Amino acid sequence: MNKTEADILTEVEQDIKALKKELNETVKAIVDGGYSEFPILLAHADDIAIAQKVIEKDVYQTHFHFSASTLEEMVTRKIILSEKQGDFEKQMKANANSFCILLVHPDSMKFIFTPK
Repeated sequence: MNKTEADILTEVEQDIKALKKELNETVKAIVDGGYSEFPILLAHADDIAIAQKVIEKDVYQTHFHFSASTLEEMVTRKIILSEKQGDFEKQMKANANSFCILLVHPDSMKFIFTPK
């Protein structure tokens, strides 16, 4: 049974609320460590090989695993086109008080911004 995109987004929002502290620490570590000014979190139901997993859904009893990456890494892997990088940076700066999440789900793959 396929979930609707609204159901999937609701589950992601529930997970983000439950994991706010851990996700904030992850984003802060990326920025403070000098890795990137543009951290991206990936929410995924299945294992993926495009980012460093930081939250196991089985351990935290959430709907999704969460992995950490950066805008630069997403461009290198061609998930974000290099000609869109500047636009993306502007969006991320405009949403500085939000997490940038790449939702990776069989029924929906999209970038979303959700308040920290």
